[in-house]
Amino acid sequence: MNTAGQDDSQLNLNSPWVKLLYPLPFLLFLLVWHLCTGNDPQKQFIFSSPEKVWQALLRLIESGELWTNSLVTISEALAGFLLGTTIGAVLGLALWYSRLVAQISRPYITALSAVPIFALSPIIISWFGIEITSKIMLAFLSTVCMALVQSYMGAMSVEKRYLKLMQVVGAKRSQTFRLVVVPSSLIWVLNAMKINIGLALMGAFIGEFISSEQGLGCMIVKASALYDMATVFVGIFALIVIALVFTFIIEKLENRLMVRKKL
Repeated sequence: MNTAGQDDSQLNLNSPWVKLLYPLPFLLFLLVWHLCTGNDPQKQFIFSSPEKVWQALLRLIESGELWTNSLVTISEALAGFLLGTTIGAVLGLALWYSRLVAQISRPYITALSAVPIFALSPIIISWFGIEITSKIMLAFLSTVCMALVQSYMGAMSVEKRYLKLMQVVGAKRSQTFRLVVVPSSLIWVLNAMKINIGLALMGAFIGEFISSEQGLGCMIVKASALYDMATVFVGIFALIVIALVFTFIIEKLENRLMVRKKL
């Protein structure tokens, strides 16, 4: 007799029927939201409603405000994401060369990772101003430690038999690094990239939230000050959509790399 767990394990997760289930939780959320707010003006003032959010979305699209602010946040987060992930991954992989340097660096990396980006934001904004540079730096600081730690863990998780094989054939340390360590660490770097998408958006958003004239964070702050909850929800949903799109792109890249690795 097949158990529920066994039946689920045999399910084709790439089938069209499974993909149709993806919007279901969101539709249930909208339904519950609509039923809870109803036609009560007081509840709609506090929680807004799906209908009001839809109207605000159309208004912001028509005025171009949503596109402008979204592009600002995307450019800030993407620049910080690319800088932080690249520099962090390079430094993390480079630590494979020296266990001593890695051991000495560990408490400093842990300390930097433990500092909330919100605590650093006033310093970064005072140093770099309220323009785009400070938001890029906040996104960079939000992502660099994650990429560093993940890439170092990937480098250190390489199977010893591969390293011994490279020693047997007389490969140089640099060749072992290039041919074995880096390829084996790619999956770790890609995992860091998926996590860093959200972290980069959070860093850019915090900078915009504290001091900015553009961006989704600025739009949400202005709307919340006016108790325009519908616009606040539009900004939040825009951030979610941006994160999902970039995560989808990274997962496609991951799938292609895995196929090439198998070949």
